[in-house]
Amino acid sequence: MEKAIFIDLDGTLMQKNLTISSRNSEALIHAIDEGYRVVLVSGRPIQFVNYLTEKIGREIDAIGFNGAYSPNLIEYPISEEILIQLYNSLNKNNVSVIFKSINHIYANKEIIKNFVYPIANDLNVDYTEHCSIEQFKNQKIYKILGLYNNNEQEINNLLDQFDMTKAFYANKGFELTHKNANKGNAIKLYCLKNNISIKDSYMFGDDVNDQTMFALGGHNMVMGNASDDIKRCATAICENCEDDGVGKMIEKILKGENND
Repeated sequence: MEKAIFIDLDGTLMQKNLTISSRNSEALIHAIDEGYRVVLVSGRPIQFVNYLTEKIGREIDAIGFNGAYSPNLIEYPISEEILIQLYNSLNKNNVSVIFKSINHIYANKEIIKNFVYPIANDLNVDYTEHCSIEQFKNQKIYKILGLYNNNEQEINNLLDQFDMTKAFYANKGFELTHKNANKGNAIKLYCLKNNISIKDSYMFGDDVNDQTMFALGGHNMVMGNASDDIKRCATAICENCEDDGVGKMIEKILKGENND
């Protein structure tokens, strides 16, 4: 069976300036040369993930929107009915929310600047602020992001009514995708299609939305910058993201020196 390395972006492979360091890139290229498949598995839109794979310059597969979309593999848009219900409920509760399609970001209020990428023009990705639900209810929306407004528990209780995949970030916000869309399910489908052993695969991540892939039973490479709760999932701890933790760990894996 083939071997694979699955890697999250934010807080894992990608540094704060939205780039991948030369050491991390070189480690990925080395892994590919040694026969590993490398797959970037991110909550970010598929266009952005593909952009980064092209920068590395080798054949790397991409899974975006927390497992809701991957070309020729997965497509789990959120239903129009649920979109309408969520928009109305969250807007009523004064929550800033953005709705992501492949090529567009829709915001119910002013855009959350952290989610408009400096390279958006290169990706043909645009955004619209102060949207009504009528502007995008018939679009394929793959992911919803929201920020708490001093109402965290109230909003979490509201979201519990919806049959969706949810990731809650304490004191920050939440992510929502189709009920079947998560990183773990996406990786299982990828491994089945490509004859890859999950238990022999390596999963790199750092946050709540990585927990479904850490539950698969592979080698869990958790970043040093992760919370203590996420580190409990680890079979090995990497150095921090900003210190090329992924690249350094892959170098050890290829030399047979990792200690998981």
